[in-house]
Amino acid sequence: MPTTEPAPLLAAAKALTVADVVSRIRTLIERQFPAPVWVEGELSNCSYPASGHIYFSLVDERVTDRFGQRLVLPCAFYRSANQGLKVRLEDGMKVLCFGQVTTYERQGQYQLRVLRVQLMGIGELQKAYEQLKKRLAAEGLFDETRKRPIPSWPQRVGIVTSRSGSAIHDMVSKLRGSFHLIILPVKVQGDGAAEEIVEAIETANVRRLAEVLIVGRGGGSVEDLWAFNEEPVARAIARSRIPVISAVGHEDDWTIADFVADLRASTPTDAAKRLVQEHQAFDDHARELIQRLVETMQLVLEDHSVDVVRLQERLRLLHPRHQLQDYAQRGLQAQTRLVQLMAHALEREERLLQALAGRLEALSPLAVLGRGYSITFRLPSRAVVTDARAIRVGDEVETLLAQGRLTSRVTDTALTTVDADAAA
Repeated sequence: MPTTEPAPLLAAAKALTVADVVSRIRTLIERQFPAPVWVEGELSNCSYPASGHIYFSLVDERVTDRFGQRLVLPCAFYRSANQGLKVRLEDGMKVLCFGQVTTYERQGQYQLRVLRVQLMGIGELQKAYEQLKKRLAAEGLFDETRKRPIPSWPQRVGIVTSRSGSAIHDMVSKLRGSFHLIILPVKVQGDGAAEEIVEAIETANVRRLAEVLIVGRGGGSVEDLWAFNEEPVARAIARSRIPVISAVGHEDDWTIADFVADLRASTPTDAAKRLVQEHQAFDDHARELIQRLVETMQLVLEDHSVDVVRLQERLRLLHPRHQLQDYAQRGLQAQTRLVQLMAHALEREERLLQALAGRLEALSPLAVLGRGYSITFRLPSRAVVTDARAIRVGDEVETLLAQGRLTSRVTDTALTTVDADAAA
């Protein structure tokens, strides 16, 4: 009997590997989609990881699977391909995606590797414009309260625009002669235009080149004017310490720069006209003030002239020379009175002094000595002797007379009768 292998072993010999299956699927898909295709759908599950890639799904709203679920196509929009994207992709946008249908082998799923995205309905640039406008408005960059007044009498005006074209010529022809002009030439469209505009604004601020800046260009398409809708340009205008006049395109052209700038002019020529008109209005106002000042000064001078005439008349009536003579006479009289008062005072003090001298003379010991009395001092202490009992025989004493003095030695002491009676 022939032997047969068990069924599990036969199945194992015929089984495909995961790599085989994935490879066959990739081959089938790449054979079915040999070249990139345009795919229409609605964005869903948009994500922006730190890598810079953008991941999302394209959803078909019109067709569902047999379970009633909407059909979904995963998409990968790698950083190398999305650098030129001006709008932020958001859920719900209807778009056309151009890309290569391929497989993501790690997760075993198919996906669209997106190379380009176009918005359906509203254009990509318009959508980007509206998104940036909404975001900057929410930050307060359009608020009138943060905008600076344009100087009425600037000495230096900076112009940030292309070195060629009608815009620069129109502005220079109108501003020349009234202001000192500083031209900061930049690209105003195409790659690198926004960067050059930002650099020119920052240079003007760092070097303090002007007191007011005109930033703009002449008319053109939306694409031509797009540099003035770039976020770096808007933020450079907002950061500028120098007031900025935005002058982009024509009357109907509104850019993000117009909303951020301190003043929006409809055209570059209009910006120049406004500065010249403001300059002229300031000049006229200054002339008016000067004329009013002259007239006021004339009135003041006339009033002062009347006062001077009045004062001259008063001086003439008062006779200043006579007034001086009167003051001199009063001074002499005051001097005489002062001398008399001083003489009387001296006489009074002299009489008082004489009276005091007489009293002093009457009380002076010298006056007593003059009448025959003397004063005895015990030596060597020179204490005045008033009691004979204070002296011992043999003590030396000094006697002061009215004329001279004597030194003697005591040979005897005795109490007077009055002293003896007092002692008894």
